[in-house]
Amino acid sequence: MFGLGLLQYSVPLASPWLTKILIDDVLPQKDTGWTLKGVLLILGSLYAMNLIVSFLKNHVAAKMGSRMVAGIRRQLYGHMQQMSQRFYDNRHVGGLLNRIVNDVNGAQNLIGTTVINIAFDLIMVIFAAVFLFTLNWKLALLALWILPIYYLTFTNMNVRIRYASRAVNRQMERISGMLVERISGMKIVQSFNREQTELARFDKQTERHINHSLAAQLLSNMLGRTSEFVNYSGTIITWAVGGAFVLTGHMTIGALIAFLAYLGQLYGPIQRFADVNVTIQNSLTNIERIFELLDVEPDVKNADNALPMKSCEGDIRFKNVCFTYETEVPLPRNEETGHDPDLIERQKPQKPFYWLPAQTNTPPPPTTIESRKALEGISFHAKPGQVVALVGPSGAGKSTLINFIPRFYDADRGALYLDGKDIKEYDIHDLRKHIAVVLQENILFSGTVYDNIVYGRPDASKEEVIEAATAANAHDFIMTWEKGYDTVLGERGMRLSGGQRQRLAIARALLKDPRILILDEATSALDAESEAVVTEALDRLMKNRTTFVIAHRLATVVRADMILVMNNGQIAESGTHEQLLLRGGLYRELYEKQLKAMRPEGLELAERSIS
Repeated sequence: MFGLGLLQYSVPLASPWLTKILIDDVLPQKDTGWTLKGVLLILGSLYAMNLIVSFLKNHVAAKMGSRMVAGIRRQLYGHMQQMSQRFYDNRHVGGLLNRIVNDVNGAQNLIGTTVINIAFDLIMVIFAAVFLFTLNWKLALLALWILPIYYLTFTNMNVRIRYASRAVNRQMERISGMLVERISGMKIVQSFNREQTELARFDKQTERHINHSLAAQLLSNMLGRTSEFVNYSGTIITWAVGGAFVLTGHMTIGALIAFLAYLGQLYGPIQRFADVNVTIQNSLTNIERIFELLDVEPDVKNADNALPMKSCEGDIRFKNVCFTYETEVPLPRNEETGHDPDLIERQKPQKPFYWLPAQTNTPPPPTTIESRKALEGISFHAKPGQVVALVGPSGAGKSTLINFIPRFYDADRGALYLDGKDIKEYDIHDLRKHIAVVLQENILFSGTVYDNIVYGRPDASKEEVIEAATAANAHDFIMTWEKGYDTVLGERGMRLSGGQRQRLAIARALLKDPRILILDEATSALDAESEAVVTEALDRLMKNRTTFVIAHRLATVVRADMILVMNNGQIAESGTHEQLLLRGGLYRELYEKQLKAMRPEGLELAERSIS
C-alpha cells in the first residue's frame, strides 16, 4: 500500500522538473542530451503508470477501510451484547443504532481513503518544499512565509469545527431515538390523531440539526477561504518576485514554471484538507462516540476463573437481595437559567485564540440520576422442580426479581445462590444454557418458523423441532400454512395472533429443555380459549423444572408449590394457595377482587386448575 502511494505521487513530483527541462533545454534546442520525443515518452509513461497505480491504491485503500469498519461494527455489536439490562435502561434504541450504523459509517470516511490520502499528501508537501528550496531558496522563503498564519487560523478554528460536529452528531442521535420510538408506536400515534404533532416535533429537532450543520459548514468555509488566501498570496508573490528574477537573469523561465507547479503541489494538499475538514472533524467525533461506547464496562460479567456449569439441579436461594434502578435523565428546564433539555447547545473552546490548539474534550448535555428502589431484603428458597408463583400489584418488583436468575441484572446487595454456589461464580453463558424465558410479548425474529424454534438450540433435529411444537400445541396451526415450518414470519412475528406467538415461544423453550423456567405474564394478554391451549402447553413445559411464574390470573398460580406475594419491593407473604387464603392478607384481597372481576369462562378455567 505504501509503495503504491509513493509510485502514484512520484508522477506529479517528477512532472514539473521534466517541464523545466522541456522549456529550458529541449525547446531552445540546447545540447544537453534531452530530446522532445524522449521527454514526452517519459511523461506519457509516468501518466499511464499513475492511472494504473491510482486505481490499485484506491481499490486497496477502500478494501482495507471496509474491512476495518466491518471489524469496528462487529466489535461494537459484540460489546453491546455483553452489556446488562441496566445499560439499556438508560439509553434509547435509536441512539445506539445511530452509533453502530451512522457513527461507524462516518468513521469509514476517515479510516478509508482519507487518512491514506492525507499521509501521502504530507509526503508530497515535504518533497515539494524540498524542490522549491532546490530551485530557489529565497523565493521559497517568500512564498511560504504566510503558512504560519494559516497554521494559527487552522488550529484554533479546527477545534470550533469539532465542537460543532459533536453537536451535529448528538442531535442526530436524538432524532434517531425519536424516530425509532415513534415508528415502533405508530399505532398509538395514529389512534390518537397525533400525526401533525409528531411531524412538528420532528421538524423542530431537524431544524436544530440543520443549524448545527450550518455552523460547522460556516467555520469550514471560512477555513477553506483562508487556505485560498494563502494560495493566492503565495502565487502572486511568486509571480512578482520570480518574474523579477527571470528578468534579471537570476532564474530561468523553466525554473519559474517548475517552481509554480511545485508551489501548487504544496498548496493543493492544504486546500484539499481545508475543503474536507468538516468531514474529517465529523469523522473524528464519530470515532470519539464509538470509543465512548466501547469504554463502557459491562456491570454484569464473568468473574475471574468462572466455574463451568455442565449440569444444573435448579436449587435457587435468594438471600437478602436488594436492588435500585438508576436512570440517567436530562436536567429539567430551569426557568432561572433558561436551560432547555431539548436543546443541545454548541460548546465553545476553553482557550482563547492563539497558537496553542484549544482543548477538545466536551461534556455531554447535563443529566441527573434518578433512583428508584425496586427490591429490599428479598429472601426465599426454591427447591429443584418446584413451581414458584409471584403475585402482587403492578410495580411491586416481580419482574425485577426474576431478572436476577439469568443475570440480566446483578443485585446491589445480598446474594443469589444456585445449587449452593453464588450465581456470580458461574460462567454466564453456561448459566443461561440451563434457563428459558417465556414473556408476555415474546420476540420472534424475521425468519422461518423453524429458525425461531431452534433459536435456543441450533443443533436440534427436525424431528425434535416437530416434537417440541406438538407439545406446545403449535404443530397443528403451523401445518395449516402452505410452507409449514418454512413459513417466513414478519418482523417480531406481528402477523401472528398472540396465542400463536406464545405457543411458538413455548416450543422454543421446550426444545432448549432447561432446568429453570421463567414465565413472565405468559398468558395475561390472551383470551380464555387461547389461554386454555397455552396453559396446557405450559403444564408440559413446567414438568420437572424449577419454574418461576409471574401472573395475575388465578389459574396460573393456584397450583404453585410456593406463592410469593410482593408489595413495594418486598415479600409481604409467602406460602401455598390454601395457606395464604387462610391468613386473610394481601393475597386473599387480590384473590377476591379477581374472582369478582373474572368472566365465567375464566372462572371455569380457574376452578379446573384448583381441582
